[in-house]
Parts: sequence; structure tokens; C-alpha cells
Amino acid sequence: MKNKKIYISITFIIIFCVFSIGIIQTKNKTVELIQLAQIESRQSMGYLIKTKNNKLIAIDGGLKENTQNLIENINENGGKVDYWFLTHVHDDHLGAFVEIVKNTDIQIDNIFVSLNDLSWYEQYESSRIDFTKEFFQTLENEKIRDKIHNPQLNEIINIDGIKAEILGIRNPEFTENAGNEQSMVIKFDTGKTTILILGDTGVQSSEKLIETQKDKLKSDIVQVAHHGQAGATEELYKLINPKICLWPTPTWLWNNDAGSGENTGNWKTFETRQWLENLNVQQNYIGKDGNVTIEIK
Repeated sequence: MKNKKIYISITFIIIFCVFSIGIIQTKNKTVELIQLAQIESRQSMGYLIKTKNNKLIAIDGGLKENTQNLIENINENGGKVDYWFLTHVHDDHLGAFVEIVKNTDIQIDNIFVSLNDLSWYEQYESSRIDFTKEFFQTLENEKIRDKIHNPQLNEIINIDGIKAEILGIRNPEFTENAGNEQSMVIKFDTGKTTILILGDTGVQSSEKLIETQKDKLKSDIVQVAHHGQAGATEELYKLINPKICLWPTPTWLWNNDAGSGENTGNWKTFETRQWLENLNVQQNYIGKDGNVTIEIK
């Protein structure tokens, strides 16, 4: 009888310890946001978000030249992409996505992209039409063609405790700076932290966001539009009022260096940097500094 009581006590202690460890592990789980490194020859953009239960969200991915880095980061975080958000059809954002679909066996379960008809791009983005056609052909690939979603404005996608809300979709009425102004805008909410992805949002789509989504724009973290230059407006950033900025920006663009030293170019990076400094941003993560993983509660 005594041995039985000891056995029961030990069993109870083991169960209690396992249960307690489980609670501690659950409490300590964090969301991880990965900003992918820049290829210094050109600007690009790619992000991964790993949820608390190891679902993987991809956003854009970068140039074709970024493909290997993107593949390595996907493989290090489970080997498949559960949700892939594509902001707009430019090769510095989606080149690596096209390469992965065409040339790898990486599984992609859901793809969200807001597109105009190909004829629209032929008319208003003719200088980029070769990549655009390649992208449209890629969407017909049998591996992914049944996994593509056309998100609606204000649609909410629930992903393992993260709410992804679509605040902006294609804007076919904007035909100046046409491709950038089509950027899909996504706000991710972990319950404690909000992350706003702007893609290459420009002046016109900034004004539209302010008009239609003013009460939803405030976010803890923002991806700085159009790699930090000639993108979103100062008024939009004031409404977002971020604590942390993500800059998908190479060294030469961060420094506005056209080849003759700092601030010798015609890019608007320093202007954007000043806007965000005026908002007392606490932390800047810059693509020029390599892959970086940010833990988010």
C-alpha cells in the first residue's frame, strides 16, 4: 500500500511538471518576423512570419537573385509556405516567388494576390511586361493554380492566432506610377502587436488609404513603402505612427548614394528617414544589414 501511494505521488508530480512546462512553453512562444537581406545591386523586398505554432507566412520574396536566400529561410522554418501574400507584380518583389514555383518542390498552400487583367499591364506597365507575362503564366502552374485567392477589401484571413486584414487591393484607376499604386496593403495583428505591409504604396494609394481606412492604419510596425523613397506620404506615416520600421533597402539607397558618396542621388530616402525620425521611431531594421529575425509577442 505504501509503495502504491509513493507511485501515485510520483505519477502526480510528473504529470504536474509536464503540464507546468507546457504552460510555460505556451506562454513563451513568440511570433517571428524575418526581414530578408538585400541583393546590393538592386532593391528588393521579402518577409517571412512564423506563427506560434510554426505556420509560415511569406510576403513577396524579392528578386530572382534572392531565391536561394529565400529557399534557405523557408527550409529553416518548416520547409513549406502556408500562406503567401504577393503585393504587386514587379520582379524586385516577386522574382524569387516565380523561381520557387517553377524550379522547386516547395509546397505552397495558399496564395493571396490582387490583380488587374493582363491587358491593363500591357497598357500601363509596358516596360515591365515581360516579367508580368511570366508571372501570369506562373499562376497557371498546376502546383498552385487551385491555391490562388483574390482577396476582397477588408477581408480578414485568420492564421494560427494572427489576423491578416486586407486594407488595400488593386487600384486600376491609378495609371501614373501604375504598378506601384496597385500594391496590396495587409495589416497583421497578433493580438498584441500590429504589422502593416505597404508594398510599394505611392501618393495616390496613400491618399486612398487615408480616405477609406483612417481608423485602421495605426500600427506598431510598418514596412516602409517603395524601399524608403518616393513611396507613401508623410501624412500616411503620421497616421500609422509606428514604433518600428522595416526598410527593404540596400546600402546605396539608404545612403542616397548615386556613386559619388552619401546623398549624391535623386532618391527621396533621406526625406522619408526624416519623416520617421520626427515620429520618434524606436527601431529601424534595414535590409542592407542582412537577414534579421525579430521576435514579436
